Amino acid sequence: MLQGIYQLSDLNIFIGLAFIFIIMSVPVIFIVRRYVPIELRYRDNPVIGNISALISIIYGVLVGLMALYLINNISYTADAVQREANAVADIYRDTRLLKDPQRSQIQTTLKNYLERVINVEWTTMKNGLALDAVGRTTIESITDELVTYPAHSTAESLLLHDMLDGVKTLYDAREQRIHMSHAQLNSQIWLVILIGTFLIIIINYIYGINFYLHILTVSAVALMAASVIFLLLTLDRPFQGEFGIQPSAFQSVLSFIEIYEKN
Repeated sequence: MLQGIYQLSDLNIFIGLAFIFIIMSVPVIFIVRRYVPIELRYRDNPVIGNISALISIIYGVLVGLMALYLINNISYTADAVQREANAVADIYRDTRLLKDPQRSQIQTTLKNYLERVINVEWTTMKNGLALDAVGRTTIESITDELVTYPAHSTAESLLLHDMLDGVKTLYDAREQRIHMSHAQLNSQIWLVILIGTFLIIIINYIYGINFYLHILTVSAVALMAASVIFLLLTLDRPFQGEFGIQPSAFQSVLSFIEIYEKN
């Protein structure tokens, strides 16, 4: 279900959530006002206000912590993506000091790796699907090329050592990216957030206030609740949605390689 939501534009998601929350919330006001006398509700307004304030504080802290957690996830993922792209660029630059055929082979492999990440893996992650092992196999082939490269001097040995460290960094950053492509809030957290959201709306039904003001208040709370759910949805999955992380770091490295090949 959630996967289908991420195929929509953020504007459509927000409008849909706002519409659902308001349409579901406002009609209940008529039921409450019909069966619960306004005098009774008005008399208990101070108690209702205190309970509402307590629920709002707990809900606000919970949502704030979850939003902070998701923002940190996005930052952590973006850092992994940048480190992976940087590792590819570093390895490619170092290959210029190697001799053919290994140099050409590794450079071609790195370029193919970038193209696959940009054109295949990013679409797969955006659709919430699992990646295959092609990228991992590609990195292992680079390792094999470096391990079998004949070093004839201390300088070449040091270069190969540094390049193997770069391959390790590339592999680790790739695994981190893949892991974070599946990161999301678990169902228990969503359940608690939804319970808090409904409590925030429900507590406003029993205020004893003017009818039109009551509709305005409940509508405003419903709109705010929809905004909170929208915020968490857009932050929940780092690679999905309109504001998901883009492969711009890899595209920059690929552009650098293409310019280098033309010179």
